[in-house]
Amino acid sequence: MDQKRPQLKARVDGNYGEFVLEPLTRGYGVTIGNPIRRILMSSIPGTAVTSVYIEDVLHEFSTIPGVKEDVIRLILNLKELVVKFHAPGPKTLTLRAQGEGEVKASAFEVPSDAEIVNPDLVIANLAEDGKLVMEVRIEEGEGYVPADKHATKDRINSIPVDAVFSPVRRVAYHVENTRVGQQTDLDRLILRVWTDGSVGPQDTLDKAVEILRSELNVFGNVETLPPAVMDMPQAVYTPAATSTPSSLGSSYGNLGAVNPNPYDLPRQPELSINPQPFPSDLESPRVTLEGLGLTTRVLHSLKEEGIDSVDALCALSDRDLKKVPGIGERSLDEIKQQLAQFGLALRD
Repeated sequence: MDQKRPQLKARVDGNYGEFVLEPLTRGYGVTIGNPIRRILMSSIPGTAVTSVYIEDVLHEFSTIPGVKEDVIRLILNLKELVVKFHAPGPKTLTLRAQGEGEVKASAFEVPSDAEIVNPDLVIANLAEDGKLVMEVRIEEGEGYVPADKHATKDRINSIPVDAVFSPVRRVAYHVENTRVGQQTDLDRLILRVWTDGSVGPQDTLDKAVEILRSELNVFGNVETLPPAVMDMPQAVYTPAATSTPSSLGSSYGNLGAVNPNPYDLPRQPELSINPQPFPSDLESPRVTLEGLGLTTRVLHSLKEEGIDSVDALCALSDRDLKKVPGIGERSLDEIKQQLAQFGLALRD
């Protein structure tokens, strides 16, 4: 009996999307779900603040008279700013505020080809004599880029900001059993996606599938190379540990030398392959999430959010983990302690 072709059902509500793919051959739920989740978390392009200029501020460790927040707190608030581009290219947002009260993202002067998705975001709180003048640079990119990688000289005293460009806030998937008629050994893949609002969940999923398809296309264009062209490890001959009998002379080709014992033949050179050096990060033992020794409750909470490896866990910060349902201060301390036993830590 032919298996029914898989169908995708989607339910999108604002920044949240739930996608169900079924029926799948047993095992294909994880095979499909895991790479899509990883691409969604790491490779979807988006926008982020990359630098900020604040009037009369020379560096990020300054304070601003009349402003409750110091510059570091101000930058952290700006990193929560979500901007949607309607045209490519970096954008500059300008803010001028004075007098007592909250300063929200809606106070920015925004170019016509951009839009602030969260205008109610509080940027700063000013006192009666407070004044805040700043310019914020927004750029497009992918993944995480540290501040020193995109330091700009467009304006003197501008402060570079480390940027997380991904518009995807959270991704989780799980696989259930399903059936079609009498066939019960099938998978149902349920994928949940949360975005920041600059890109919809359906668009992020479409982009992830496009990226995955593009990467896999290389297997359909295999170029067969002759053996001489293929990049093979270099074979070298290593002399045997035992010395060659002096009666054989300085080389095996010296036919003038006579071996008194025809059965006492010299050892043949051993063929060995030069080992390829391992990356430095593989020199330490690898640890699985289960191997950290976390309690069952914490482990379950992490896996429910699609955090299924130590690498994925270490890529998160304290702030990220606190957003995971079921992870509070005690759970966070437990995670840090268990990671520290293996010389690991969360992202700063």
